[in-house]
Amino acid sequence: MRGALIAGLLALTGAAAAPDFSFQPQPRWSEDPDTPVVCAAMRAECGAQLKDGQIDAEWRYAELYNADGMLIGLRSVQSSGCKPLDEHLLLSHRHFATTFSEPGKPDLDDVTVELAPGMAKDAVRLVKRGSTQVSMGC
Repeated sequence: MRGALIAGLLALTGAAAAPDFSFQPQPRWSEDPDTPVVCAAMRAECGAQLKDGQIDAEWRYAELYNADGMLIGLRSVQSSGCKPLDEHLLLSHRHFATTFSEPGKPDLDDVTVELAPGMAKDAVRLVKRGSTQVSMGC
């Protein structure tokens, strides 16, 4: 309901609505849940990977930006081997990546895009790859 209300207000003001954020894969949760919720899902689906209640893994991801340098998506490139953990990492990384965002300012620093004449701005995606070592106890 809230999203529809915001979209309606944006339409009335003539402002463009922000595009939906893209996750690949799509997490089961809409917001990053508390640790006990993640741990319950990990115990149910990845119990063999939890050694003494701990999981250690590497996770690789790709941040997707539009031509304006705004973060528009996250993609899991290499799984940790535990789907609930991957989904939690996608959500928490989005939160971390946008913590210092300011409205209307690019999320990607020191990068500009020059488009060839006639190229649509919406056709451009910048991909920034990263990885992290994950050590999580449940």
